[in-house]
Amino acid sequence: RMWHVLQTAPHCESQVSLFLNSQGLRSYAPQFPESWNSRSGSSREPSGRWVFPNYVFFRVPPDFGRWDLIRWGPGIRQVLQVDGSPAVLDDEVVDRVRLRLPTHAVGPATLLAPGQRVTVESGPLRMVDAIFERKLERGTRVQILIELLGRPLTVEVDSTILRPVG
Repeated sequence: RMWHVLQTAPHCESQVSLFLNSQGLRSYAPQFPESWNSRSGSSREPSGRWVFPNYVFFRVPPDFGRWDLIRWGPGIRQVLQVDGSPAVLDDEVVDRVRLRLPTHAVGPATLLAPGQRVTVESGPLRMVDAIFERKLERGTRVQILIELLGRPLTVEVDSTILRPVG
């Protein structure tokens, strides 16, 4: 089975997903996990943390004939197309997004043990593997050990950009 993609109006990902689900269709609008220190209405609030802002993946049954429902649904701008037909994504693409997306945020409440392997999720060191060394006294700051140019280097980062490996 294949996934299709549609473009939503700004901030309508949830509304469109609910609409598709109400029509018996499966939808997926991936979000980054909630930050441990997010406040309602802040830019870190999950409602503003879509992986693909203004896009929703969806599936239809093989015998589906109600494309007009989708094309004119509330909050839907357009179904992405290739040569006049709805574009398709292989299951593998969506599964890969699901696997790569962290399921929880790391923050002070998450216990990281010294020596634990972590991955940096954002910033200049994005996708760098590191070793957690210790929590620092200043808020959410932690110390990690990375290897740079063949040498170990101690770096301070915000714990919210770390994800445990494994």
